[in-house]
Amino acid sequence: MKAKYAFVIPIIFFYLFVTIYPFAHMIYISFFEYNLARGGAQKFIGLSNYVHMFYDPVAKGSVFFTAFITVAGVVIETLLALVLAFLVLGVKGERFMRLSFLVPMTLPMAVSGMIWRMMYNTTYGPINYFLSFFGIRRISWMGDPFYAPLAILIMDIWQWTPFIFLLLYAGLKNIPPMYVEAAMVDGADEWQLIRYIRLPMIRDLIMIAVLLRSIDLLKLFDTVYMVTGGGPGTSTYTFSYLIYQVGFITGINLGYASSLSVVLLIIIMLLTTLLIRALNVGRLVGQR
Repeated sequence: MKAKYAFVIPIIFFYLFVTIYPFAHMIYISFFEYNLARGGAQKFIGLSNYVHMFYDPVAKGSVFFTAFITVAGVVIETLLALVLAFLVLGVKGERFMRLSFLVPMTLPMAVSGMIWRMMYNTTYGPINYFLSFFGIRRISWMGDPFYAPLAILIMDIWQWTPFIFLLLYAGLKNIPPMYVEAAMVDGADEWQLIRYIRLPMIRDLIMIAVLLRSIDLLKLFDTVYMVTGGGPGTSTYTFSYLIYQVGFITGINLGYASSLSVVLLIIIMLLTTLLIRALNVGRLVGQR
């Protein structure tokens, strides 16, 4: 018995020190004015940091952009991955196409960011060069507040659609052939197979993919950091990137950054709970 506790107790202390203490300290300093740019003196201000974010135009903009990138990203990536999974299934060269679709997901974000920064270049970028064949003027992808959010969305779709594709493709491959064969014997065409056999059989995987991507996009940071740096201005600030800027770059205001972090955590927990209930993930877990 003593040996058992000797192995467990160090892990518990490590968890408390690395996870619980920083989390509790973050909540604690969110009630203080703790600005390193002003000397770092801690002054208790209650809920002022939380109230301030409702009047902060940058915080409001980051909420809207985060909502846009989350909703648009999840919808487009799921639909596109679903189409790709059906197109690849059973065609000649299936293995090669499957592997080629996974390349974007395997690239490090530093490499992907540099690739897309070059592709978005206003003067020499291949995207504007290709659009010029259709008479479309040069677009300042990273310098226009309208196009910069679209640039982030396009890159995220390119990089993470393969993740959803992999889940759905694996689900399609694991559908028992007897269901498809029975439907074909009854005279079902390809559309009816998709609608009545294949889609219902992978519905649970679609739900899980939507949940995972929603959580991931709510805390999006690396794509913004590598491609636009939050610009132009603050038009591509996600909530996570705003926390980074406030806490470590421009403001060095750890109190306000902590309050933003707490709010982000609450939002993710609430939306995750709602998604779990809406998608009935508890039922899926209970079935396994």
